[in-house]
Amino acid sequence: MVSICIPAYNARTYLPQALESVRAQTFSDWELIVTEDGSDDGTDGLVAEFAKSVSQAVRFHRHEKNKGLPATRNSGISGALGEYVALLDADDYWATEHLADLMAKLAETGADVVHSGSILFDSDSGQTLEVRAPTAKAVRDFPVSLFVADYIIQPASVVLSKALWTRVGGFNESFRYVEDREMWLRCARVGARFVFTGRDTCYYRKHATALSTHAAEMAIAGARVFEQHLDWTEIPEELRVRSAVETWVAGARILQRTEPRRASKLLLRAQRISPRLTRLLWVFALRFYSLFKGK
Repeated sequence: MVSICIPAYNARTYLPQALESVRAQTFSDWELIVTEDGSDDGTDGLVAEFAKSVSQAVRFHRHEKNKGLPATRNSGISGALGEYVALLDADDYWATEHLADLMAKLAETGADVVHSGSILFDSDSGQTLEVRAPTAKAVRDFPVSLFVADYIIQPASVVLSKALWTRVGGFNESFRYVEDREMWLRCARVGARFVFTGRDTCYYRKHATALSTHAAEMAIAGARVFEQHLDWTEIPEELRVRSAVETWVAGARILQRTEPRRASKLLLRAQRISPRLTRLLWVFALRFYSLFKGK
């Protein structure tokens, strides 16, 4: 059996489509766990109605206070009864053969993490924006390709073993951004085997309210991830160092005008890793900013 875990926050608008895609799966040996993260918009009623329409077990629980996405994922997975866990976000959905493909690939390969490609679509128009799936080269270059984000895995495309989730300690609840990539890197580092189905069966919704307004926080989170793996010898040392320094400097550049003290602290983090590279990148960043501003 596979446990499908859906974290939900103010999810009433899009959750019905996600639930309908679960109902339509050709693979039927599943249970569903929906965890609402501090909101109260009638999601419980939607889940209750859904439970009446299927023969599989459906469970719902709610955090009384908002804990964030990683903690909500962990809450759902902790109560999962299946050997495997399928991740699905409340605003995404699956093709009917999604679970069947992933479970077949698990049986065939004995992998720890299996995922499909993801079709990114615009929430308002429904138009396909891009397909996110690893190339043959990214598969060959794993885990370096995962480290540099050439190998992209959307959470809603994944089935992973619950044993692996337990082994790595689950999703890191201190991350508000890039928590999925942070998780995949820790899994890869302990030797987990990742397998791509070769099919694009996950539909990932892009909202008009994108996270671009949180660029600094995303850069900082990314830098923290790189810094965690400065001692990962399977990744070339130069790449480890440059990735961490570049991302700390990027965060500092974004914050230099609005939060100069915080920007200085980010530069200090970078300098501890490589003083020379930090100076070079910071000078370049300031020059580029001046040229751009002058246009």
